[in-house]
Amino acid sequence: MITKRKTKKRLASVVGLAFADGHMRACHVTRAKGVNEVVKAASAALTLDLLHPDSELVGREIKNHLEAAGIRERHCVVALPASWVMSQHTIVPELAPEDANSFLQIEAEKGFPCDPAQLQIARSFHRSAGAAYVTQLAVRKDQLEQLAAALKAAGLKAVSFSLGLAALPEVIAPAGKGRITVAVEPQGAALLISIGGGIAALRTCEASVESEVGEHVVNGNAVARELRITFEQVPADLRAELKQLTLCGDATLSRQLAEKLTEWAATEGLAVTRGAVSAQPISDQIAEQVAARWVASEGPDLEFLPPHPGRWAMLMARYNSKRLATAGFAVGGAAVLALGFFAWQEFSRWSLRSEWEAMAVDVKALDVVQDRIREFRPWYDESYRNLTILSRVTECFPDNGSVTARSVEIHGTTTQTVSISGTARDNASLLRTLDQLRKVKEVQAVKVEQIRGKVPAQFTFTFRWKGNPGS
Repeated sequence: MITKRKTKKRLASVVGLAFADGHMRACHVTRAKGVNEVVKAASAALTLDLLHPDSELVGREIKNHLEAAGIRERHCVVALPASWVMSQHTIVPELAPEDANSFLQIEAEKGFPCDPAQLQIARSFHRSAGAAYVTQLAVRKDQLEQLAAALKAAGLKAVSFSLGLAALPEVIAPAGKGRITVAVEPQGAALLISIGGGIAALRTCEASVESEVGEHVVNGNAVARELRITFEQVPADLRAELKQLTLCGDATLSRQLAEKLTEWAATEGLAVTRGAVSAQPISDQIAEQVAARWVASEGPDLEFLPPHPGRWAMLMARYNSKRLATAGFAVGGAAVLALGFFAWQEFSRWSLRSEWEAMAVDVKALDVVQDRIREFRPWYDESYRNLTILSRVTECFPDNGSVTARSVEIHGTTTQTVSISGTARDNASLLRTLDQLRKVKEVQAVKVEQIRGKVPAQFTFTFRWKGNPGS
């Protein structure tokens, strides 16, 4: 018996995806009024491996293939590559459920090449007349995370990760009718042994070699060897139920392999049969079947999609005892540092207040002196700025008295605005005076405000004086 995870109500439309041999097969299946309908299907070679470090690039390639096929559905069920799945078969003693779970965890630690915490494990239970067995099938979580990241980058939402071969019709045999299924493709073969409603063994191997003319020829010796090893690893009481050996997949390779296995199968009491001939490659059939089973609310026999924990579970998982202790020390250390900082800051403020109180009297006296300096500074200006302006302006006026000034007004401090009114015998003399004035480097923006009369002409002009004190 294969344990299934409880799921919410199934979607009525999903895309089945199967990845194998560097190819992606996609099949969009919908269900209405109890009938499944294949809307669109696509097959494409992937230039990047699914486990390529840059999941964004892989996702973009998957998205491009789906868009080219006109597939817009974003929920998908995925048939994992059979080569990703590791298996371990063991007998289960009569134990309480909680003890049986602990026992299987220990068996997983012994049987798999890495820590079970790094694996997503699904279990397939089955039994013979006298004993109970379980096959634990595992996929590395880092592989699933990379695949999920690529699908997310492609704009897809995975609702299931499953073993594709187990989704094909009649592959999982009912009790009393053991069956061996060998799916043969040019790039590899997958061997699945099903007994008593569950999976007793799963193995993958190379299936073909290239002939001298470049054609794929079945590597019968290699496949037969792997099949014999897998067959002998099945306990004898379960092996007695095996009656059928079914070959499916590539028609030519299946026929060649059938010729190779006939003699051995007859010795073991197995009837060799060929699966239904289909124009579709086995991966295309898998993509369609996983989608069809999902929309039909049957679900996969083996689920490898990691459960999505709630927020509280994620928070508790983030802080186990060791991490919690580390976090406690970190918080305590931060509190001590904060208290030390505030204590040092208070001590610094107290020291500065003491220094200020010691110099406050002298500072107040200096402030009084500064205020008086600012008050009387205009009366003690030794730069003679106004006289300097008058001197430079006088130098620009002609010596023959053709231009004379009647009044000079100076306004401002740093930049003075100077207004000069007077008389001129002729315009030419006035213009020469203005030209001489413009040549003075401290003079800017010379502007004639008005000219009245002719002989003599009365004028008023202004300019800005921008010079350093004492210049």
